[in-house]
Amino acid sequence: MPRKGLKFHHEVLSSGSDFDVCSRKVLSFFEAYQLVRYSQIKILKKDSLPASHPEFWNKLEKAVLENHLVLQQLIRELGDEGVTSLEDLEELPQGYKSSMLHIVTHFFDGFFGVDTYFYNLEENSHWISEKLIKKMQTSPALFWILALEAES
Repeated sequence: MPRKGLKFHHEVLSSGSDFDVCSRKVLSFFEAYQLVRYSQIKILKKDSLPASHPEFWNKLEKAVLENHLVLQQLIRELGDEGVTSLEDLEELPQGYKSSMLHIVTHFFDGFFGVDTYFYNLEENSHWISEKLIKKMQTSPALFWILALEAES
C-alpha cells in the first residue's frame, strides 16, 4: 500500500479583484516555485477572508504571530544545540544544526518553506510592511488571506 503524503497548512496573503483571481495567483506561485513542491494544493474558501471581512485583521495578526512562534522555536533549538553567538556559526557543522539555521534564514530572506505558516505573496515575505498595511486599509476589497492545505 503506498504511503500517504504529509499535509501542511498555510495562510497566504494575495491581492486581486476577487477570491478566484487570488486563488489563481497563489496556485501559479506554487506551480512556478522550485524550493517546495506539493502534489496537491486545496484552497479552503470557507477559511479564507477578504480584507473587508471583520475578522481579517485578527486572522492576519494570528498568522504572522504563528511565523514568529516557529522562528522562536527554531532559534531556541539552535541555542539548545550550542549555537549562541555569531562566532559559533563559523564552526557550525553541516547537518542538523546547519539545516535549522537555513530554515531560520528563510524567514528573513523571504523564501517560502514547509515551515512557513503565513506567507505574504505581495512582498515575498513572512511579514508585512507598514506600506502594505496602509494599502490594505485603503483598498480592502483587493486583498485576501487564503487558507490552504497542501500535500507532498
